[in-house]
Amino acid sequence: MPGVVELLPNTVTYVPGEDVVSEDCQVVLANNATFEISGGGHVVINSFVGIFISGLTFHTTFSTGSEPGYLELSNVWPVEMIGLHPAFTYEIGKGGTISVDQYQPLSYLYVSGATIDFGSSDGSGCFILKGDSDFIGSTPVLAPMQIVNIHLGDRIELDGATGFEQVGNKLIFSTIANTYTFIIPEGATYSYDTNTETLTFTSCFLRGTRIRTPDGDMPVEELRVGDLVATHRGASEIIWIGRRMIDPKGIDKPHDTLPIRIKADSIAENVPERDLLISPDHCMFFEQALIPTKFLINGTTITQETMLDRFEYYHIELAQHSIVLAEGAQTETYLDLGDRLSFLEPGVLRFGAFGAEATRTWDDWCFPPVYAGAVLEKVQHALEVRAEQLGYVIEDAKAS
Repeated sequence: MPGVVELLPNTVTYVPGEDVVSEDCQVVLANNATFEISGGGHVVINSFVGIFISGLTFHTTFSTGSEPGYLELSNVWPVEMIGLHPAFTYEIGKGGTISVDQYQPLSYLYVSGATIDFGSSDGSGCFILKGDSDFIGSTPVLAPMQIVNIHLGDRIELDGATGFEQVGNKLIFSTIANTYTFIIPEGATYSYDTNTETLTFTSCFLRGTRIRTPDGDMPVEELRVGDLVATHRGASEIIWIGRRMIDPKGIDKPHDTLPIRIKADSIAENVPERDLLISPDHCMFFEQALIPTKFLINGTTITQETMLDRFEYYHIELAQHSIVLAEGAQTETYLDLGDRLSFLEPGVLRFGAFGAEATRTWDDWCFPPVYAGAVLEKVQHALEVRAEQLGYVIEDAKAS
């Protein structure tokens, strides 16, 4: 219904009793206003007319309840702006989706220079950008959007994308009318499906990591499609291998990509058998759950590298998402959620599924991922106890 929604500098929280659709409304946004959806709400703001203040931050936090939150800014058309360009922040929680429609003039203001924060998403967040603005006069240059705090599985969808390329840590999508640039953490790995126009973030092994096969341990870079590896299901055939070279000297935030070192014996005796180095978002298998390595850092037996030399990351994919042994420690394989990054040959990229349909869904996780809570705390404590048994003094450490 028509009306005015005023967001003051303090947080405004929407706790739903039912879905809300606000049509032809005017929303006045004060500096540093926050609109928060709690409890699995579904809010659509249609024909949005906004008055902006310099330095505005607009963000939405979704609950971690059983009903994921959803916010849609639909047919937005801001007609007045006070001060400088507003800077929006979209915070996406567990299972949450933020969808921005920008079919109307000046609606590019909702995405130009925006920050998309997946910090609370647990790998299940989605940001959707729909439509091309019908710009008045000359087409403006859109400032890049910053993608921060990504997890394995977070997704970006851009309706109407006609082209995609990567330049450094910039992902550039082309549409009929515009070009949209997303800046991702340096070295972040991802897959992109041209059929669904969806980009999904992934994780991987470091070159030199030994993977258990029926014939013994093999360096990951020596494995080939068709080779068998040992899994919790038995011997399974590799159906895809991906590779990426990273140069930390050219990275602004190297902690986003530098390998995590799990020292020999740090999990149990001979587990791992020698130091294991994998990407920060690659999951280890503990307590019937998958935990990203970056959440296991303890400053002693599990640390992040500070290397400056170039290094390579690898993915291996099987017909089913599985647990494999890397240096004798249990870890995951690559999970294709229908957004494949494929390679013509090692070192040569080819984006998109190119006619292939999605082969996996979120139900295809072999075990549930864990990013917080009692299971993570139990594993962290067990690793600290193990470190003390090995003679280390535990120091405070935060995940990268």
